[in-house]
Amino acid sequence: MVPFRMHKKGWMVVALCFLLEIAAFGFQIGIIGGAVLLLSLLLHEFGHILGAAALKVPVREWGISVYGAYVIRARGLCSRDDVLISLAGPIMNLLLVFPSLFLPHIGIQIACCNLELCVLNLLPIPSSDGLRIARSLWGPAWPSQRPLAMTVPGAE
Repeated sequence: MVPFRMHKKGWMVVALCFLLEIAAFGFQIGIIGGAVLLLSLLLHEFGHILGAAALKVPVREWGISVYGAYVIRARGLCSRDDVLISLAGPIMNLLLVFPSLFLPHIGIQIACCNLELCVLNLLPIPSSDGLRIARSLWGPAWPSQRPLAMTVPGAE
């Protein structure tokens, strides 16, 4: 079991999920939309955990910080493992698109949100899965100041 950690300032991300949905749909539907949006973020991270577990890569923790949802894990045994684990989160969001369409009142918006989370996470920008994938595939030739994965001490 991978422990979940809620950072003190992580509550700001939770509040933002709810506030965005309440602003878009009103209080009653917005509360449900905020919960579904938060669930989408957490399921994205759970996708990474499932990918890591399938490849026997240790995961130390997952949670929500002021920067968003995250997973702290060891590096894979090879770059292919890191690519697959990085792809697992966006794939989870992609898998959520179709069932989201059946949610009353907010289904299309939640489906679009999951599609956006999938696509945006594949862009090679700082802290994204896309950057981790690019670094795994092209190594030092791909410029970045960030490590490939948050490495668990002693797990390599």
